[in-house]
Amino acid sequence: MTGNHRRHSLAARRRTRRLAGLAVAATVAGAATAGCGALGEALGTSVDRYDAACALLVDGSGSGGEAPDGFDAEAKLASSLPDFLADRECRTLAYAPITRASEGSLCQAEPLDLDPDADATLDRDELRAAQRAVASGRALELLECAREHSPGSDVIGALDRVSTAAPEDGEAFSVLVVSDFVQRDSSFELPHEDLTTPESRAALIDDLAERGRLPDGLSGATIYPSGYGMRLSRDSDAYADFDAFWTELLEGRVGADVDPTYQR
Repeated sequence: MTGNHRRHSLAARRRTRRLAGLAVAATVAGAATAGCGALGEALGTSVDRYDAACALLVDGSGSGGEAPDGFDAEAKLASSLPDFLADRECRTLAYAPITRASEGSLCQAEPLDLDPDADATLDRDELRAAQRAVASGRALELLECAREHSPGSDVIGALDRVSTAAPEDGEAFSVLVVSDFVQRDSSFELPHEDLTTPESRAALIDDLAERGRLPDGLSGATIYPSGYGMRLSRDSDAYADFDAFWTELLEGRVGADVDPTYQR
């Protein structure tokens, strides 16, 4: 092989490597322009990410005390929230307190990203577990605030408050409600209302609708109660009327689905 031939071959190899490098750079640059997901694919580091929107309501009323006198809100949180977040593959978690006036309550917790962007070398499952632990801590702080400030049980107002976190595109919205659902606010106390007939229940719901009290924006959402009706469980007739009221309100009027998966 002549010296000129060797020089040409070496130059050709250099040009080939340079062109390959430029091609990789162009691919990465194009992926970066397209977004983080495309960049992850270009670098071989893409992972499946959660995308479900979720919410949590916590009841700060006196009925949330320890069993047997209450439904034990803290125990319900501990037993239901981690499973709810994992089962539903929640990406975001919004919070709302249940107090005597839930919509205007000063208690709040910042929404949380449960599957955040992170270095590709981190274990994604461990990261999600760590974020779920953060979510539980925030939930307990919110519960403590709800107990200290205007304790009560405005479940309807809390549902309306958290509805602002529902996706605007109609995607799934899962709401865990840690409460016995015994509504008690300044204008509506469920234990004092007549729930015994379909007509009496319909009249109550009509009145709530006329006063603008029905939750808005939860059509198609799935509500997961935890602690629901526990204080009425010894009275089968009272529980049946109570359950009929909430079913007619949430499913019949609001358009949500009620799922008992975490009612334990």
